[in-house]
Amino acid sequence: MADSHSSTMKSANDATTTSSSGKESSANDDSTSPKRYIYTQVDMEHFKHSSAHKELLGFVSTMGKGLTSSNNTNSSSPHSYNAHDPLNDLSPALASLHGSLSCMSTWIDPNTTDGLPPDNEVKARFGNPVFRTWHQRLTERSGAIIKCLMECHGKYVNYNNMESSENAPNKDEILKECSQLGYQAASSSDDSSTTTSDHEISPKENEIINELRCYLHDAFGHPIRLDYGTGHECSFIVFLLSLCKIGCFNWTGAGGGANPTSPEVIGHASLSLLHAYLNITRGLQRDYMLEPAGSHGVWGLDDYHCVPFYLGACQMRAREQWQQQRQQTQKKKKLEAKESSGIGTDTDDDDDARRLPDNPYLPKSTTVTDPSDPPILDATHADNNDHWDPSIIHNRPILESYRGTYLYLSCIHFIQQIKPGVPFFESSPMLNDISHLGNWSKVMAGLLRLFEGEVLNKLPVVQHFVFGSIFKANWTPSRKGPLEAPKRTFIGGPGGVEVTGGMPVTRAPWAK
Repeated sequence: MADSHSSTMKSANDATTTSSSGKESSANDDSTSPKRYIYTQVDMEHFKHSSAHKELLGFVSTMGKGLTSSNNTNSSSPHSYNAHDPLNDLSPALASLHGSLSCMSTWIDPNTTDGLPPDNEVKARFGNPVFRTWHQRLTERSGAIIKCLMECHGKYVNYNNMESSENAPNKDEILKECSQLGYQAASSSDDSSTTTSDHEISPKENEIINELRCYLHDAFGHPIRLDYGTGHECSFIVFLLSLCKIGCFNWTGAGGGANPTSPEVIGHASLSLLHAYLNITRGLQRDYMLEPAGSHGVWGLDDYHCVPFYLGACQMRAREQWQQQRQQTQKKKKLEAKESSGIGTDTDDDDDARRLPDNPYLPKSTTVTDPSDPPILDATHADNNDHWDPSIIHNRPILESYRGTYLYLSCIHFIQQIKPGVPFFESSPMLNDISHLGNWSKVMAGLLRLFEGEVLNKLPVVQHFVFGSIFKANWTPSRKGPLEAPKRTFIGGPGGVEVTGGMPVTRAPWAK
């Protein structure tokens, strides 16, 4: 086991030696603890031009590229996300994390033995104080969660060599085992309860564990302000980026240098983990009524999220590409049939006409006459009842049937759940406008620009970031201060405005 841990830590050490600019800030020399670097607009400008900004934006972009890669559409059996088998695209470390996230989603359930249901006696528009207990549980158990996923990675880092052994477990068994261990780690506050190794944790490993814990703590909202927003979502993306940099997205120790993790692996693993993450955050938003942090109100994309919409659009773009290729293939077959028979025919193959396509992005393909089949679109929306342009979000039967498979549809469905009775064009005018675009490629490109401009480049959002030895800041901050950003809510229009009092009324774009 020591050898496997050495291999794991080699990837971690490679990720923490120097920043991509080749230098380390003097502020990082004071302590190994992650710390804030963004206090003022001057720091913000440093961040915009930093390696950290480039890495984070590049990582999100790579997620999307992995989902839209030609490898996903040119193959008869592509590497695709399967909602019914969420561990399929994961490494042992990420399977452990998935298990932990699955356990965390039960913490709010009153029907579980240690559930923390909201206090219904609290009369407040936003923020149920029970969330503070929920978050305290996260801080108590995060050490076990991180140690477990690192142990799972270390245990199977040499799996390629083990695979040839007669008694080697298969990958499905390993992923299930790691998922169960991750679930157990999140079920107990005792760090040693899920430890499967007698390996002594080194100071460098402790440093990495503490850094990863900081990102995980920040990913689920603020326990004092009782809010959640795109900054917290970004912390989860930083957490995933950090795991990727230390090699945890792979079965081997690869992940950087000459053996970078492929976009396909990053994209599909992130998609699976985001589904598990959203199961938690949506429960927190709905049951604990967390205040939207930094929301633009009705004039923004969404009260809480941005990245899931982008990745969801990428997933829909991949489906769009698959459909285009399918149509081209069918057209080619028809022409070949005409040439070989010597007579013209416009008749489709009966099976093609009766069946939904064997689409890699659908969990199952069955005949449309099957009463258990999802409803299909009418001809006004599609060619061959299968082309889904962005206006598909207005088709409620499709949302209900495919929200578990398509992340974008899942996001739209959740908005309609928490804002019932409100016309969509009133509750979400930006998303409604997006639905009128001609194809998913435009949606995908626009949402990535939105993420950069309205999330990564906004001081009220990123001032909460902390930086360590994996996710690094390569500048000296304008001042030293507490790890926490000010304990108040930041709400405003584009660019953000610090608000020290109550929540201001959302102003329309034309308001003076």
